[in-house]
Amino acid sequence: MWLLVMVLLNTVPGFDKIIVLNKYVSSEECQIERNRVGFDMAAAYPYERDFVIACRLSPKHES
Repeated sequence: MWLLVMVLLNTVPGFDKIIVLNKYVSSEECQIERNRVGFDMAAAYPYERDFVIACRLSPKHES
């Protein structure tokens, strides 16, 4: 299982450093949504560079 996550690079009170946005069966599905969310976030917050949107393999499914 693949997780679409937002990693906060700065401490934000009330938020975890890693926030799971959604779960996907394949890395391809996750990457498509990562690109969409990443581009939308970049357009909405052009001067904010304190987060990363990424796909990560769920720790429960790593081999």
